[in-house]
Parts: sequence; C-alpha cells; structure tokens
Amino acid sequence: MYVIKIIINIISGSSCLIYGVNLLSNGLESINLYRIKKILTRFTTNTVLSLIIGTVITAIVQSSTAVTIITIELVNASVLNLSQAIGIIYGANIGTTITAQFMSFNIVDYFPVFIITGAMLWLLGKKQFVKHVGKAITGFGIMLLGISILNWSISYIQKSQIVKSLFVKYGKNPYLGMLIGTVATALVHSSSATVGLTIVLFNSGLISSDAAIGLILGDNIGTCFTSILACMGSSIPAKRTAWAHTLYNIIGSLLVLAFLTPFVFLVKNLTYALGQDNMMFVANAHTIFNILSAAIFLPLSKYYVKFIEWLIK
Repeated sequence: MYVIKIIINIISGSSCLIYGVNLLSNGLESINLYRIKKILTRFTTNTVLSLIIGTVITAIVQSSTAVTIITIELVNASVLNLSQAIGIIYGANIGTTITAQFMSFNIVDYFPVFIITGAMLWLLGKKQFVKHVGKAITGFGIMLLGISILNWSISYIQKSQIVKSLFVKYGKNPYLGMLIGTVATALVHSSSATVGLTIVLFNSGLISSDAAIGLILGDNIGTCFTSILACMGSSIPAKRTAWAHTLYNIIGSLLVLAFLTPFVFLVKNLTYALGQDNMMFVANAHTIFNILSAAIFLPLSKYYVKFIEWLIK
C-alpha cells in the first residue's frame, strides 16, 4: 500500500517540479530572449567577460539549457567563436544553481500564493510583459508544489520497510548516484528538477552526503545531452561547443569524485561558516562544484579550446 502511494507521489511531485521549472524558464525566456541574443553577441569579447555574462543571464532566465542552445546557435551562425562560447558555458553552469538555492529556502509552503498570484497576472494581464511575468511566477509556484508533494512522500518511504531498505542499501553510493543523476536528467531535460529531488532525499536522511554529491554530478552531465542533440546537423564549431560543454562537466565530475572526501568537508564547512544548516548542503554543493570547475578551467581555456578543436574535426 505504501509503495503505491510512494510511486504516485514521486510521479506527481516530479511532474509538477519539471513542469514548474520549464514554465518558469519559458516565462523568463519570453521576456528576455531578444535581449539575451543581443547581450551574448555584444558583451562576450573574452572568456572572463563571457563567464560573467553567462552567469548573469542564466541566473535571470533560470535555464542553462536555453542559454547553451542559444550559444550553440550563435556559434553555428559564426557570431561567436569557441573561446567566447566556452566562457558562456562556464557561467551558465554557475547561474543555473540559483534555482537549487531557492528550493532550499523555507518558502515551499507558500506555493499557493505564487500559483494564484502568477495565474492572475498570466490570465488577466493585458500586456505581454505582464503575462510572461505571471507565467514565470506560476511556474515557480508549481515548482514549489512539486517539492511539497515529494516531501509528503518521505513519510510513506519511512513507513515502508521495502523501500526504506533499498535506500539504506544503496543510498550511500556516489557512483550509483552519479549514474542515476545522469540518466534521470537526460530523460527529463532538467537538472533543476533532479537537483530538487536530491535536496528532498538528502534532507530526509534517505541518502548520504556522498550519494547526494554523486547525484549532483550526474545532473550536470545529464543536462549536456540536450546540447548534443541540438548540435546534430550543425557546423563543426557548433559541435565543438556542445562537446566542450559535455567534456567540461564530465572532467569536473571525475575530479570531484577523485577528491570526494575533501569536497564534502569543504561544502559542509562553508555551509556552517555562512550560518546555514544542513538543509542547504545540496544547493551549496551544486554551486561550489560549478564555481570550482570554472576556476580550474578558466586559466586553461586557451589549451582547452585547442584540445576540443583537435578532438572534433
């Protein structure tokens, strides 16, 4: 009986989470799409500036996938070169972590306020700008609703000995977590949704910090599949951009796995130093991982570009 309730809650909660994230992103993209292309074209003259612009734009539109695909389109049109595109990708990975930070705040119970307010603006607004804002707010509310439903399923998981024993047995394995995160994100095309599920599982004590990190790493790899699909049939520079994104996330993930214990120690201590509790661990790990990856790759960007150009011909 509990197993059926768990399955229903996980499916409905994940569906709301995915739909909410997509609605939020679509609403924000509709407001800023023209500006995004204009800014990416004009203000990405070097890799460092590209990183900053990529971070800011993705934080605004809440979709690293959208920013990455737009970047691939601009490279395909010879508007951007690979060095500029790589900087944008670094920044997009950082900017998308803002969503996880919002998910970790204690605002989940206010989802009806966001849904009702957003729906009123979306349906009753006379100007397109107001409608798009309403759409984004509604999406944010539905995303919080999805988190709430997933939280409700935790009590059923804790009551079900079968499901709970599975988490006890496999909920500490970072490698399995990485595999699951990769596959799940590739299927749903939303790293924010799978990170949200990771937050719920970790905060309920069903998975360890190591497994949570593994899921996050998998989320970052899985989100690259969309850009790989988007570059099919495109020019060589566009394909190089997509694969630069993919290999960047794979290499960063492997480095974290190699130094997993120090990384967990770093995240926990930074979380406590910021005066936050363990509820922020997953969101902070997601942010710190992407910042560290950018910090490592940024000084080596010239060589990374040459490597990608040698690899993809």
